[in-house]
Amino acid sequence: MIEEIIAAAMIGSSFGNTWTCALISLGCAIDSKRNGIAFIGGRFLGLIVLGSVVAVIGVIESIGAFYFQLIFGILTLILGIIVLIQVLSPHSIKIKKLLRFPSIFGYKHTNQCQKTLMTNGGDVIKLNSNSKTLYILSLGILRGATPCVKIMVLSPLLISVDFPLAITMVLVFAVASTMYPIIGFLSGNLMRQSKKYIFHVRLSASILMIILSVYFIVTALGGLGH
Repeated sequence: MIEEIIAAAMIGSSFGNTWTCALISLGCAIDSKRNGIAFIGGRFLGLIVLGSVVAVIGVIESIGAFYFQLIFGILTLILGIIVLIQVLSPHSIKIKKLLRFPSIFGYKHTNQCQKTLMTNGGDVIKLNSNSKTLYILSLGILRGATPCVKIMVLSPLLISVDFPLAITMVLVFAVASTMYPIIGFLSGNLMRQSKKYIFHVRLSASILMIILSVYFIVTALGGLGH
C-alpha cells in the first residue's frame, strides 16, 4: 500500500509540462488572485475526475494485477529514464534561459501592440469578473482532465489495486501534481528561486521512479511463479 502511494506522489511531482500550468496560474494570479485560485482548483478537480474514472474501470474490469503491475513498472522505468536524460542533458540549461515571464504573458504592452491587435476592425469583448473566473475554472478542469503521460503511466497501477487505495492514490497524485501551479501562484519571485533546486528535485525524482519501477517489475515477475 505504501509503495503505491509513494509511486503516485513521485509521478505527480515529476517534472514534465507541469511548469506550463505553473506559468498559467502565475498569469492568472497577476490578473486576479481569485482567477489564479480558480485555475488551480479547476485543474485539481479535473485530475481527480480523470483518476477516478480510471479507478472505476479497475472495479468494472476484473483483470489480473500482474499485467498492470508489470506494465506500470515498465512505463515508470521509461519515464524515469527519460526524466533522468532530460536532467543530465546540457540542453536543459538552455531551456531555462528561454523562460522570461513578462514576455510569456504579454503584460508589458506597448502602444504599437495595441494598435496592431485588432487591425481587422473587430471588437474586443471584455468579460466581467464572474464570467472570467468561471471561464478560467473551466479551463483548469479541462486541463486537469486531459490525459497526459503521467496519468497514463499511473493508470495500470490504479486499475490493479482496490478502489479505496486507487482513490487515495488519485488524491496523492493530484496534490503532488498541483505543487508547481501553487508555486507559480504564490509569486513569480518564489518560482524563480525554486528553479535553483529543480535540478536536485528532478534528479531525485527520476532515480526514485527507476527504483520503484524495478521494485514493481520484480514483484510482478515474482508473483508469476506462485
